[in-house]
Amino acid sequence: MTDPSALLERHRPRLVYDAQEAYFADSAAIWTDSPTNELRRADGTVIAKPPTLTLDYLGTYPAQKGDVIGDRSRAYEASARALHAQPRYANRAYGHARRDRNGRLWLQYWLFYYYNDFKILGNLLSGGKHEGDWELVQIELDDDERPVRAVFTQHREAEVQPWDRVVKHGARPLVYVARGSHANYFGPGTHWTGHWVDRADGKGPRIDPALEIVETDTPKWLHWPGHWGDTKAGGPLDSNSPTSPGSRRHWKDPLALIQQATPTRPAPQTPAPKTSVRREGDALVVAYEADPAATQLVVANRPADSEEPAQVTTIDLASPRGEITIPAQSGDDDVWTSAVAPDKAPSDSV
Repeated sequence: MTDPSALLERHRPRLVYDAQEAYFADSAAIWTDSPTNELRRADGTVIAKPPTLTLDYLGTYPAQKGDVIGDRSRAYEASARALHAQPRYANRAYGHARRDRNGRLWLQYWLFYYYNDFKILGNLLSGGKHEGDWELVQIELDDDERPVRAVFTQHREAEVQPWDRVVKHGARPLVYVARGSHANYFGPGTHWTGHWVDRADGKGPRIDPALEIVETDTPKWLHWPGHWGDTKAGGPLDSNSPTSPGSRRHWKDPLALIQQATPTRPAPQTPAPKTSVRREGDALVVAYEADPAATQLVVANRPADSEEPAQVTTIDLASPRGEITIPAQSGDDDVWTSAVAPDKAPSDSV
């Protein structure tokens, strides 16, 4: 039998981001090490802050289920950007090999994001944002160690596809990451799951995350009983901040995720805006003409050919025509603009 670590590396997914994505999959240590975060009991008592608060600390102190790590600044994009800029945190995935109840080997790739951000879905959702975000890609192997099928998490559900229908880069699946929500899809486009609308245009950076191999029982922080964020659901479309991978049923039995699998369906989409961009000093002025029904405009920019998360600006539209001024990131930025209308998915990014 091939070393599971070698199999995990062989099929390590390539993440294909949306052009307007502000958060990338990074080390889980961005949540413990962020200087604006703190570990608290359910009653609000502060237990630890960085530098005492680390991933290793989560596996050593007397933890309780009600414990949370929260960002007291609420400046999520700025905090995530500062940590992602440090190579020791940027672009990570956690690889876990596990056999299911029938003895089949599965390769799991756990992905952590600083924040789940639905602000770019405009008025379609009244909630959905939450601190911390754990997502999963898993691949089933046959007895000859060949991939058979893949399962991608999407919000509270998942989607399954046979391996021959998965878009690949060599032996590695391409995972199209939805804008803001980080749901994983098998192709670019607009996706309606029955409860949620996602946009994953596939026009952003294509990232090969570094892989950290983890075991079923170690490191201990994978089984920390608290929540990776202090967000609590306030409505039917909201979600609590997530629990640790080791607390999930499919951590020990990957087939449990199959039971959540659901087919995706097409979603109505907002027409794309017409735009032009000019530079004024250190700023970019984006002129736009959006669909009359559009209520928000989302503008994202990053240095040309950069593999970094975008700087994202969202404005409420009082008129379908106008201009928005944003800070330039470099002397030569790529600028992506999309529009959002009620009851529709975001437009394509132009």
